[in-house]
Amino acid sequence: MKSVLAAVIALLSICSPASALDHGYWVVVGNMLPDQVIGGKTQNAIQAKIGRCGYEPFNDFSFKFGFKPGYITFVLGAYATKAEANAVLKSAKSCVPDAYIKYGAYAGE
Repeated sequence: MKSVLAAVIALLSICSPASALDHGYWVVVGNMLPDQVIGGKTQNAIQAKIGRCGYEPFNDFSFKFGFKPGYITFVLGAYATKAEANAVLKSAKSCVPDAYIKYGAYAGE
């Protein structure tokens, strides 16, 4: 029963807008140094990798999420509960094995 619930939560999260919450549990699917953005190759690689699982990540400076500064962070979410984030994480890990969950609040533009 728990696996069915996790699958439903993951499916709903794919269908719901990623920007619905600005704080909560984020599924981090990639980090890169800002100088790696030049040419967009690393950014495109991260987006393509998680895209194989049907997700479109959102990215911005890591400090804007309240995370360790100095990176461009690619996330899915935010999710209101850790259970929701864990369901997405389980699905995302098949494309990004080193994905993880981190709580934060997005500061926006």
